[in-house]
Order: sequence, then structure tokens, then C-alpha cells
Amino acid sequence: MPVKTLKQFVTYNLVGIVNTLFGFSIIFVLMFAGVGATSSNAVGYALGALLSYILNKKYTFGGVKHSTLLAVKFFSVLFIAYLLNLFTLQWLLGMMNPYLAQIGAGAVYTLSSFLLAKFMVFKV
Repeated sequence: MPVKTLKQFVTYNLVGIVNTLFGFSIIFVLMFAGVGATSSNAVGYALGALLSYILNKKYTFGGVKHSTLLAVKFFSVLFIAYLLNLFTLQWLLGMMNPYLAQIGAGAVYTLSSFLLAKFMVFKV
């Protein structure tokens, strides 16, 4: 694996850790405050998406200039990943504790958003 690609992979994962902690913190605080699991999920992932775009564009793929097309592609990818997350969450909510369901759905989101972003948005 080329050094540049390895650096991007490591940085993408570090950004992902920060973004995941940020998003889940919002989700769990809202759920603790009495907001429903689905609404909490939507708010957490929307704010997480914004943070993800900013950090990945700046740190992971630093040579990528902002463009409207890039932003549209990135948020489209995240929307697709969010839909996969939401379907997974709804399925898991019927089987387990809502906090565990959020974590399981988050794993689906993380994997799908990485693959889609790597191959469809930041093809550098």
C-alpha cells in the first residue's frame, strides 16, 4: 500500500473515531433526555455528517478542494449510509436494548460510509 494511501486510511479512521464519539454522545444525551431513539439517531448523524465532511476534507484528503459537487457526493454517500443505518436500527430495536441497537446500526453506517466515500467521493 502506498504511503499516501496508508496515511489517508489511518487519518480516515482517526477522524471516524472522533466523529463516532461526537455522534454517539449526541445520540445518547438526547435519548437520556427523553428524545426517541429514531429522532436522536437522526440528529446525531446529521451533526456527525457535517463534522465528518469538514475533518475528512481538511485532514484526510487535504489536497481536495471544496466544490459543490464534492459536498453533494459526500452528503449523498452519507445519506445512503444513514438509510442503511436507519433500517438496521429499526430491525435491531425489535430484538435488543436501544443503546445496543444504536451501536450495531453504527457499525453498519461506519463500514458503508467508508467504502462509499473511498470509492465514490475522494478518489485521490
